[in-house]
Amino acid sequence: METLVSTSSIAEEIQLSFAPVFLLAAIGGLLNVLGTHLSRAVDQLKSDEDWDAGCARDVRRIHYIMWSSRLCVMTAILVCIVVILIFLGDHVEPDLTAYISFSFIAAMALLTVALVLFLMQLTVARERALIKLKAIKRVGTK
Repeated sequence: METLVSTSSIAEEIQLSFAPVFLLAAIGGLLNVLGTHLSRAVDQLKSDEDWDAGCARDVRRIHYIMWSSRLCVMTAILVCIVVILIFLGDHVEPDLTAYISFSFIAAMALLTVALVLFLMQLTVARERALIKLKAIKRVGTK
């Protein structure tokens, strides 16, 4: 009879860890997008001949992307800790509910800040694009 309880407990733990695993997949996708944005920002910085306001924007954009990436990785680590704690919860003596809750709340807070930074870098990229567009229009009207 003990085996059935243990098996059902493991099945329940797997069900509880299912949502965090999807969250890990989403974070992986976001890191992929951030990597693409980072390479574009670095390419733009390399292509400028002289240092101007656009270069300063590129550096700021790279800064936002890097911090967003770091926070996404830290979020993924915390989500992994949540999954580990879910599995350990039934097999160790102290109650891990508070640790699981704290880890998940911290992960969501980090992900929120990472997404805000991602939005900030998109704003900087838009500003940079508008500057280039205005410069192209000025050249076209002369």
